[in-house]
Amino acid sequence: MKKRAETLAKDHELGTTAKDFYQYIIDSLINGQRQQVRSLFNEMHKDNKQDFLINFLDVSEGYHKSTLNICIIELTQ
Repeated sequence: MKKRAETLAKDHELGTTAKDFYQYIIDSLINGQRQQVRSLFNEMHKDNKQDFLINFLDVSEGYHKSTLNICIIELTQ
């Protein structure tokens, strides 16, 4: 079952907001953990996936653009 990002942030002891969880996904990529990025993205409820892709990621930033590309591939599989 997919979870809300706020719940996932609490589960991973990152904080209490969706943005805390979203930033963890970016940090995972920065640390070279591409598979972790995929796994974390796939744990999220579809509404949070949309929010993450549309509202949180800033494609003018390199790591955000790379994360977007990874997540788009996950959506097509």
